[in-house]
Amino acid sequence: MTSGLAERVGLAQAMRPAEPGAASRPAEVRSHRSEHSSLRVLLVDPSLFSGPYDAALNEGLLAAGINPRWAVRPSRPGDRADLSAEHAEPLFYRHVDGLSGLPGWLRKAAKGVAHVVGLTRLLRAIGETEPDVVHFQWTVFPALDAVALLAIRRFCAVVVTVHDSTPGNGDGPLLFRLGQRLPMRLAHRVIVHTETARAELVRHGIAPATIDVVRHGPLRLRVPPPDPTHARQDERYTVVLFGELKTYKGIDILIDAVGLLPLHVRRDVRVLVTGRAQMDVAPLIARIHELGLEDVIQVAQRRLTEEQMSELFAGADCFVFPYRVVDASGVYFLVRSLSRWIIASRVGVFAEQLADGIDGELVPVANPPALAAALERAVTTRPRPRSSSSPESDWNAIGHATRGVYGAALESRVCCGGRPWTPLG
Repeated sequence: MTSGLAERVGLAQAMRPAEPGAASRPAEVRSHRSEHSSLRVLLVDPSLFSGPYDAALNEGLLAAGINPRWAVRPSRPGDRADLSAEHAEPLFYRHVDGLSGLPGWLRKAAKGVAHVVGLTRLLRAIGETEPDVVHFQWTVFPALDAVALLAIRRFCAVVVTVHDSTPGNGDGPLLFRLGQRLPMRLAHRVIVHTETARAELVRHGIAPATIDVVRHGPLRLRVPPPDPTHARQDERYTVVLFGELKTYKGIDILIDAVGLLPLHVRRDVRVLVTGRAQMDVAPLIARIHELGLEDVIQVAQRRLTEEQMSELFAGADCFVFPYRVVDASGVYFLVRSLSRWIIASRVGVFAEQLADGIDGELVPVANPPALAAALERAVTTRPRPRSSSSPESDWNAIGHATRGVYGAALESRVCCGGRPWTPLG
């Protein structure tokens, strides 16, 4: 389990300390850098699960005087160029994409082995680069990642961002959710995006003093919106549920709610459910046919390009989020700036940031009649948001807030008697 010279040198040169002798200084000394000096941080998103978020955070960290590097997977056809080669190194899953023809169980096993190889590369990269902080954005195999964190935390400050305080929002294979909270317990600091998420982690025994709330920031498409005169393909009021199709997103709740609409309202609305399916959608299609909603609800199981997303969003009158559970939603922050009405469950970031009656309407969780009433009001009154649709935080502020978390993690590690990194082998 060795890594190639190129991969080790690539990260090492990018993160090598500029000041003479810094590489040999104990972490206790390096942790007391001035507020204006550059911190070296290695961020880990093995599956590039949140590329747009990573890119926006990267800009915020640069503005805050952080020298960020990212340990990720290789880019794939259709990926956005979110992180440049200057900041990203493909340490994970280099050959997994070539195994798509294998049976599902064997492909998962191969990914697990590839993850172990990636963690080994990560440990070697840390030994070469000596970052001040290692920041896990996602723990893909939490039980395996926890083993690596046990080693990393002895020599670096460790921060873990918890995007979903309920593991996988209740979805996903057991293997991916097993031991989900172990990395949180091993981190010097934990970042969440909402007060609701913080309370959830505290309820599960994570020390309150280690948890920091750093708000999610706005996301943007990189392509301009199409000409609005061409974007409109249907005069009916258009409601969009966009993103990966998963159980927790309440698509079944939306279908039942549309089924409760009066006939005259149904005739004036269309509902577009669009995204790559991560669940069995056959029961949803069957329910649509059972309720006679084939002309009202369209389900498109596919991943969209940015141009297609832009076209979809431009033709939307309303975005709907009937989620059963969520902390923060990337789709929400992507569409929030479009000045469209939003109907969402009163949960997570929606409950904390959506101004009810101003930006949109909040409804009880898993309540089709309440959702139907909100949809009927939207279709008949065609409301528009009245407040600024931009999220409260910008990425420069988020970058500085995250730097503050890194400082707290460094202080915590020093108090625990941290040691300088000793390279493997």
